[in-house]
Amino acid sequence: MVIPVIDKRIHGLATRADVCYEYITTASWLNHHALLTYKDNWSAHQQISMDSVNAFNLELFAMIDMKPPISRAKMMSVTKSAIKAIKLYKHVVQIVEKFIKKCKPELKVPGLYVVDSIVRQSRHQFGVDKDVYGPRFQKNFTQTFQNLYLCPHDDKFELRSSFRWELVDPISAVLSVCPEELEVWRMSVLSAALRWLSSSYSHNRDQDTAPLTQEDSILNRLTVLLTFPEDITAAGWNSFVKAGLKCRYRDPNFLSTLNRMLDLMYGGSEGSKDLVPLPTIHMMASSHSLFLPIMLGDEEDLSGNTQVKEALVSLLLSLVKRSPAVCNSSHFVVLLGGYGATLSTTDQKLFLLLQEYERNGISLVDFQCMLWGPAAVEHHKARRSLGASLWQQPSSEDLLALLSPDTMINTITHFPLQRRIILQEGKELIFKDEEVKDLGSVYDPCFLLPLFSAMLQPESVIDCLKFVSSHGLGVTMVSLSSYDPKLRAAAYQVLASYLHHLEAARFREKRQLLYLLNMVKNGIRQQNLRMPFLLTTYITKVAQQMLKPEDHMYVVVNRFLLSHQCLDFRRVPEFFKLFYSCDMEHKVEREWILSVLEEGLTDRHCYELLDQQGIFQTLLGFCCSPLCDQHTRTLIVRVLHQAGRVTKAAYNLTKDHGLLTWVLQLLERRHVDQGLLGAVVELLHVLWFTNLGQKESHGEGASSSSSSTAKEDKPQGHSTPKVLPLPFINQFLCVAITIIRHLRLVKAGQLSLYLQTLSSILQHCGTAMGVHREAGWLTLRPQALSSQDALALLHRWSTLTHNAPLLSQLQTVAEKHKVKELLGSGREKGRGRSFSVQARFNSRPKDQGEEGEVERREEEKTLLEKCIPHLRNIFTHWEPASLACPPSSPASPPPSHDLHTPLSTPLANTTAHLLTRWFLNSLVEEASTYEDKRTVHFLRWFQKTVLSHRFIVDLVLADPAVRLDLLRLYHQACEPQAQPQAQAQAQISSRVEHVQLFTNIMIQLLEARGCTESDLHRAVLTACSLGTTCDDQTTKEGLMLLSLYIHEMWSGAKSPELFLNHVRVVKEIQGSLGTTDQKKKSKRRSQTHTGLRTICSDLLSGLQSTVAP
Repeated sequence: MVIPVIDKRIHGLATRADVCYEYITTASWLNHHALLTYKDNWSAHQQISMDSVNAFNLELFAMIDMKPPISRAKMMSVTKSAIKAIKLYKHVVQIVEKFIKKCKPELKVPGLYVVDSIVRQSRHQFGVDKDVYGPRFQKNFTQTFQNLYLCPHDDKFELRSSFRWELVDPISAVLSVCPEELEVWRMSVLSAALRWLSSSYSHNRDQDTAPLTQEDSILNRLTVLLTFPEDITAAGWNSFVKAGLKCRYRDPNFLSTLNRMLDLMYGGSEGSKDLVPLPTIHMMASSHSLFLPIMLGDEEDLSGNTQVKEALVSLLLSLVKRSPAVCNSSHFVVLLGGYGATLSTTDQKLFLLLQEYERNGISLVDFQCMLWGPAAVEHHKARRSLGASLWQQPSSEDLLALLSPDTMINTITHFPLQRRIILQEGKELIFKDEEVKDLGSVYDPCFLLPLFSAMLQPESVIDCLKFVSSHGLGVTMVSLSSYDPKLRAAAYQVLASYLHHLEAARFREKRQLLYLLNMVKNGIRQQNLRMPFLLTTYITKVAQQMLKPEDHMYVVVNRFLLSHQCLDFRRVPEFFKLFYSCDMEHKVEREWILSVLEEGLTDRHCYELLDQQGIFQTLLGFCCSPLCDQHTRTLIVRVLHQAGRVTKAAYNLTKDHGLLTWVLQLLERRHVDQGLLGAVVELLHVLWFTNLGQKESHGEGASSSSSSTAKEDKPQGHSTPKVLPLPFINQFLCVAITIIRHLRLVKAGQLSLYLQTLSSILQHCGTAMGVHREAGWLTLRPQALSSQDALALLHRWSTLTHNAPLLSQLQTVAEKHKVKELLGSGREKGRGRSFSVQARFNSRPKDQGEEGEVERREEEKTLLEKCIPHLRNIFTHWEPASLACPPSSPASPPPSHDLHTPLSTPLANTTAHLLTRWFLNSLVEEASTYEDKRTVHFLRWFQKTVLSHRFIVDLVLADPAVRLDLLRLYHQACEPQAQPQAQAQAQISSRVEHVQLFTNIMIQLLEARGCTESDLHRAVLTACSLGTTCDDQTTKEGLMLLSLYIHEMWSGAKSPELFLNHVRVVKEIQGSLGTTDQKKKSKRRSQTHTGLRTICSDLLSGLQSTVAP
C-alpha cells in the first residue's frame, strides 16, 4: 500500500472507490469557479471516457472466438482503440490482463502481442517519458506472465523469444519456483543476449552513434547469466568476440566483460577446440588499427581513452597468463612505449605484463633497451633507420633525463612504504594508497630500483652528479624506510654500487657526498636495517643541499657533517641547534628543519622518535612565545597536522600534551593570519577524524538531529556504540565553535573541511550524550551553538555562494539586533571589495586562461554544494536559548500542543525563522531528489524548536515563501517513491510514520493560523483516527484523506468543499454496489479500501449536523 499523491491531471471519476481517489486529488489547487466548472463537465467527461473503454473491451474480446494467428488488421484495430482510451489507461490494462487470464491457451501468445503492440504505439506517439502503458503493464507483469505461461508447450519457445529486455527480471522471478524451467529460461536469455550484442556490433559499427547504454546493460547481464562454458555455443562466442573487437575496440565495458568471460570460457587451458584460439584473440587485439594510438597516446591526447587503455592492458595481461606462447620480444617496444613507470593502475598492470614476459623467458636485458615512454619509441625508430652498425645503446644520462624532477620530488615526499617488490600469492596485485590523491604522479620504486641497479653495474659509466641532481639518490635513500625487506635490500645494493662509482668519480661535491654516505654507512649497525622515514628525508635534503654552495644551509650542513663520524638514528640531527639558532639567518635554519619534520613525519616510528626527544613540547612552547612570527606558527601547525595523521600521535597530543587548549590559545588572539587559520582548520579536521576512527560514520550528510533522535532510530537489540569520552568531545567542540568568529578568512575548501568536522563533532556528541543517559551517568550539558554562531555560519556560506537575497536578510538581521560579527563582516566586505578584486587579478598567474578560471569556479561550486548537508546537520543541533533553561529531562518530548511556552529572545526568534526558511529552500529547491531521512531530521528539529515558541510560529507562518515551501515538501513526502522489492515493505512502513509526523505538524500549524472551523476540524481528525490507536491500514487511509484536507485548507479555502465532495462520492459508490454480482466482481479490488470507505462513512455521519448533504 502506498500513500496517494496529488495528481496534476483530472481524468474524471471512475466507478470504484480506489480509482475515484486517484483522480480527485487536486482539491487544494482549485478555486470555487473551477469547482463549479468541474461539476458541470464531470458527467459528460466520464461518459466519453467510458465509451472509449467499452469500445476497446468489445474490440479485444472479439478475439476470444478467433483462431490464431491473429491478422495484422485486427491487431492494429485493437491498438487504435487502446490509444483512444488512454485517459483511462488503467482500465485498458486491466481489461488486457483479464483477457490473458480468461482466454484459451492458444490465445495467450496473441495476448502478449497485444501488450507489445500497445506499448510500442504509445511510446512512438507520445514518447518514452510520457508513455503510461509500459509502466502500468510492468506493475503486475509477474502475475500476467504466470497466466501467459499456461500456453501450449509448443508456444513457450515463441513466448521466451518475444520478451522485452526490461521484462527479464519479472519473468525470472516467476520461474524461480521451477528450477528446470528457470534453467531453460536462463539459457534462452543468454543466447538472445549474445546474438543481440553481435548483431548490434555489426549493424552499428560507429561507436559514437551506437546504443552504448543498452549494450552496457546487456553486457552486465551477460556476465551474470554465464555460469558454465557449455552455456554458449562456439559459433555464438566466436561471433561475439570478433564483432566486438572489430567494432567496440574503444568500449572499456566490452573489453572488461570479455576479460572476465575469458576466465570462464577457457579456464586454465586453451579451451574448446571450436572456440577461437587465445593467440588469435591476442593477435586481433594487438593488430587492430587503434592499438598503437591507444597504447602510445599521451594522457592529454587520450582524453576519455584512459579507461580504454587500462581495460586493453588488462585483457592483454589475461591472454599472456593463459597463453604464454603469444609472448614475443617485438612487443617490448609498444609495451615500454605505453609505460609511464608510475603507480597508476594502468602502469602497474603494464609492469605486471612485463614481468609475465620475463617469466616466460623473454627478458628486457636481451632487448637491450631500458628506455620507456615516447623515448623508447623514438629510440626504436632510430635503431631501425641507422642499422645495427651505427646504433648505440642509451647512456645513463639518457635514462636519467627521462625522470621528471617534480615527479621524483613527489615520489620522495609520498613514497609508497607498503609497496612490495615481489608480489605475494593471494595478495592484491594493484597497489593502492588512500593518502595519495594521484598515484600517477609517483614513480614505482619496483621499476626504478632495478633500473638504477642496471645503470650502476661495475662495467657501466655513470654520471654520479647527475644521479644526485635528478633525485635518484633521494629515491634510493627513502627506499630504506620501506616495510618490505626485499625492497630495502634492493635499495642497499643500489647504494653500495653507487658508493663504488662515487669513489672513482671526479666532481666538486664528491667529498661531501662521499662523507655523507660514509656517515650513513657507519650508523647502520644491523643488516637490512629499516631507517625511520624522518631520517631518510633528512639525508635526502642534505644530499640536495650539497649541490647548492650559494645557499646558507650549505655551510651549516657541512659544519655538522665534519663534526660527526656517524649518524645517530635515534635522534633528529641538529634539531635544537637549528631551531634555536642565534645566527643572523636563524629564520632560514628554523624553516629548513621544520620542513624536514613536515615531510618526514609519516608513521608511528617517526612520532616516537620526536616524542622521546621532546620536540613536540619544544614546538608548542615556542609557538606561544613573542619571538615566534606568524609564518613560523603556520609551519609548526603544519608539522602537528602531519603528526595528527598517526593514530597514536593524534591521541597522545590531544590527551597528554593539551594540543586543543594550545590551539584555543592561538585562536584567542586578536588578529589571526589567514594561512594560520587554514592550517588550524586542517589540523582540527585530521585530529578529530583520526581519534574518531571507525566509531561513527562521518560521510557527507550523515546526521543525527539529537541524542533522542539517535535513540529513537536505534533498532532493538542494538549494542551500545563506542564513543569518545565526553570531556574529550567537549574540547573539540569548544575549539570548533571558537573558529566561527574567524570564518570570514576561510575559503571554500577550508569551509567544507570545517563544516564536515563540526557536523561530525555535534553528531558524535549527541550519540555520546545518549549513551551516558542510558547508563544513568551524570553528565554536563555540552557547549551549545548560539544564534550568532548559526548566523555567522550561514553568512559565510552565503557569501561564498554569492546568495544575494540571503545576504540581504542577514544584513537586515544584523542591523536590527546589533550582531557585531555580521556587522563587522559587512563593513569589511564593503571596504575591501575593490581591493580584494584587484588583489585577485594581481595574484592570478599571467598564463592562466579562462579555462583554468572556469575549472576553479566549478571546483569551488562543488565544494560549496557539499557543505549543504553538513550545514543541515549543524543547524539541527541549534536551539533557542530558552529551551536550555527548564530542568526537564532532555529525553522527554517537547510540548507540541501548548504553544504558550517560555519566550525566547528576539534574536533567537529571527534566527529560527531564517534557519527554517533556509532549511526548506535547501530541501525543496536545491535537492535534486527527495530524501526521507533528511526531511525527518528537519521535522524533528522543527517540532522541537519552532512549534514550542508562539512567536517563532507566527514569524514562520507570516512568511509566504516558508508556507509555500512547507506545502511543496509535504507534497513530496506524500508522493510514493520507487523502492526495491525486498525493501519495499519496510520502507513503506517507515514512510507512513514519517508522513504521520509531518501531518501532525501541518495540523498544528493550521490550528495556529486559525483557519480551521472548530467542529469540522475536530470531526475530520476524529474520523481519520489521527492520534488514536488503530491498525496500519486505517492509519494509511486516514493520512490519505488528511493530505487532501490539509492541501485545501493550507491554500486558503474557508471550507474544504472539494474534500467533502470527495468523501460523498466515495460514500455514494459504496451504496451503489448493492447487487450480489456487483459486490462479487469488485470484492477483490475493494478489500484494500475498506478502511477508506469506513472513514468516509463515519465522517459524513459526524458532519450531518454541520455540513449540508
